[in-house]
Amino acid sequence: MKQQPDTRPHTSLATLSRALPNDIVAALDRFSAMEGAGMTREQALLTALRTWALSKGLLKTQEGGREGLRPEQLNATNDD
Repeated sequence: MKQQPDTRPHTSLATLSRALPNDIVAALDRFSAMEGAGMTREQALLTALRTWALSKGLLKTQEGGREGLRPEQLNATNDD
């Protein structure tokens, strides 16, 4: 069976981060400063999205969810 070519427009993370509203870009910059020196906006965007998806159960980890939560993610709602 022959695969159909991908006809979706290619959007890079750099293009996506330029299209974001200023308040979200500022939040990504703050997140980058908190998480790690030298993190680009694109890396910050991926890290924030991955963290969100993991917290919502939308993304499985390679460890199968056995790695636990980071200290800053702990709160009364996930204290089991």
